[in-house]
Amino acid sequence: MNSESAYSFHTVRRAFIMMPGGALLIAPANTDISHQQMFQTQGIPSEDIPKFLMTVPRGYCMNGEICVYQGVDMTPGAIWQLPVENYNIVRGFIPKLCKEFALGDDANLYLGVRVGKIGAVWEKLYKTTIGSFMR
Repeated sequence: MNSESAYSFHTVRRAFIMMPGGALLIAPANTDISHQQMFQTQGIPSEDIPKFLMTVPRGYCMNGEICVYQGVDMTPGAIWQLPVENYNIVRGFIPKLCKEFALGDDANLYLGVRVGKIGAVWEKLYKTTIGSFMR
């Protein structure tokens, strides 16, 4: 993937973070803001951001699908997976995400990604639907 298509991906997708305490941060439309930058806007010190990337569910919505994950290991092939112990946290945010992005129970939901090259669109993993996940 070239840098132009990676930029296109990052401006089309809407990044979000499911913050502790119940706040849902959603990036503005048509921006390539990263999750790290979103954490910084919340006043989280740079040295603490890796801890948040490992423990706080985040992801994006694009083309009527949601992808949620956690992770920080940038080794190509590494898996950033939503841990089972955080499923209930994500379930609490799904109604807000569905309302924000006009998604129904049949919309695809991915619970992880495989790390790829910097600038590439990474492979989505662990496909389900919103309805199946919420049951």
